Amino acid sequence: MDLKKAKALLADYYEGQTSREEETLLKRFFSGSEVPSEMEADRLLFLSLIESSAENIPDPHFDEKLFDAIEEQEQKKSRKVNVRNMIITMSGIAAGLAILIGSYFIMIEKRVEEGMLASEEYTVDDARLAYEEARNALLMVSQVMNKGTAKLEPLSKMTDATRELNILNKFHQGTSELQALSRFDEAINTVSTDN
Repeated sequence: MDLKKAKALLADYYEGQTSREEETLLKRFFSGSEVPSEMEADRLLFLSLIESSAENIPDPHFDEKLFDAIEEQEQKKSRKVNVRNMIITMSGIAAGLAILIGSYFIMIEKRVEEGMLASEEYTVDDARLAYEEARNALLMVSQVMNKGTAKLEPLSKMTDATRELNILNKFHQGTSELQALSRFDEAINTVSTDN
């Protein structure tokens, strides 16, 4: 294609009046080696268009599939966290019961050794004393467990904060898909600064 025809087609292109065939002719012209230096900015624009058209455009439903997959992963993580929390809670309850049962048997053994608990001499006063001791042991276990779990509250706040940060991951993925447009912007800026 001669230079005069290329300039006319280029003017039509910038006016938005070219067909696909004419644009293909322009792309071929600018990908060749005989481009004058005065049209260097236009050459850069068309080279970036050639590069971006060569890139595969993802499936139109790619975003939906991606967000669905992310949501599914988040649900799996939350299920794991729920199961983990349930296991921790159950093991805490089991440990508390083991402590209570152990302390009960230790108290009975002490009383038998002291001669306070003989099967013939078991009275209502001793039952009340045992009740008070068991209640005191339960209160102590409850206080210790409350102190231990209170220190874990900042961890739950951190978990909530990281869930909110997952939204930024989605934003980052969107911006990485827009990088192809940045090449187009660079070419347009180069064209506008040369003119």
